[in-house]
Amino acid sequence: MKPHLLEVSTATDNSGTIRFANAARVNEALVVAPNPELDVIVTEIAELRPLPVVALRVLELAEGDRFSAHELAQTVSADQALTAKILRLSNSAYYGFPRRITTVRDAVVLLGFRAVRSATLASCVIEALPGGQVLDPVRAWQFSVSVGMLAEVLSRATREHTDEAFTAGVLHNIGRLAMDQHRPDDLRKCIEVAQARGWTIAQAERQVLGYTDAEVGGALALHWNFPPDLADAVARHNLDPNALPDPESLAAYVMRARLFARASGLTDGVEQPSTDPAATEWGVPPISRSLAQTGGIAGIAERVAAFVESAVARA
Repeated sequence: MKPHLLEVSTATDNSGTIRFANAARVNEALVVAPNPELDVIVTEIAELRPLPVVALRVLELAEGDRFSAHELAQTVSADQALTAKILRLSNSAYYGFPRRITTVRDAVVLLGFRAVRSATLASCVIEALPGGQVLDPVRAWQFSVSVGMLAEVLSRATREHTDEAFTAGVLHNIGRLAMDQHRPDDLRKCIEVAQARGWTIAQAERQVLGYTDAEVGGALALHWNFPPDLADAVARHNLDPNALPDPESLAAYVMRARLFARASGLTDGVEQPSTDPAATEWGVPPISRSLAQTGGIAGIAERVAAFVESAVARA
């Protein structure tokens, strides 16, 4: 029996309009018009590409809980392929740690709970959505990891969303990757319409399909039991930050990071780099200082290449 995913995962008002759950600090829910096809595609993806059990368990672990670090190491170590991936990533140029890390427990101790948790979730989703017919998966994931690192730059500067900023940025484009696997002809058509009419991809998707790849990603994230604010960031990432009731929400951080990435010449291979100048906030402290500590855009590009190479490699 096929579940009605959006009814299970979201709230529905009296008019039948679907509303995504939102972060507690955001007072306005994301409204998505009911669309049976959106439900069908999410069901299909979830059945064919289920998120590994280890990822679901890792999602439940919170930093600071007494046994979380131990449980994280145990959970990851129980999966041999994932263990190999995490150790490969831990010893890559992404972290640049001076000594070799040989166990997941060492990775948790030396790199930190948050780093290993984020890397585990990202690796699991990359494994679940390896690429399809339209996108170059390496380029697409490099863009997503770049957005993740830039969202983390914002979180370090403001000390907000420190647990989820990187993960939200890395996973923000999962809807487009999912469509590339399961609806490649639809995605290709939307890209062609956008290019022919000078529209954004989201505008073309709304016209052609009645929903956007961001909404697919948000619904899929909810089905995979991602925290509501993380799913909200995925679902809202293609909106204007000024349209959000809270400019400091996790969704806004991902949007701001994504806009800066595109203004810096980065792209997922579908949308062109932005011709708009980068927001001035990136050039003044504390954000400019946080960005410099990460190595700037050039340093981020080097680390991103190392992350994706390790994450997409087969054990």
